[in-house]
Amino acid sequence: MAYCSVFLYRVPRRKAEAFIHALRPIMKLFEDAGCLSDELLRPKDVSAKFGGVSLPTAIDLAADEELWIEIAKFKDASHMKEVHSLVAKNPDLERLHSRFDLLISGKHVYHAEFESLQART
Repeated sequence: MAYCSVFLYRVPRRKAEAFIHALRPIMKLFEDAGCLSDELLRPKDVSAKFGGVSLPTAIDLAADEELWIEIAKFKDASHMKEVHSLVAKNPDLERLHSRFDLLISGKHVYHAEFESLQART
């Protein structure tokens, strides 16, 4: 079973590289604390396909913004809480978050948690 914490970020195009440099050290804190994996996905093709609506259109993304996705994978919800607890104790967290917060405000971040379905036998 997998438990994923998914973030969608509205990133100003002009701040994309700074966003990467600010987020990667935070992701490393989670990986060092036991997160199974933490992946950052940059936009490639965000056009509407397969009868669906484009995500940028659905969330009314501005012309100067890009939609980035982060997926952190854990064993289960309790494992995620354990990892978050360890990261919260890290003395570097506040400094790293302050750099990140200069680039992206909370209103530009969407979050949800998902779990994998168990295969039926």
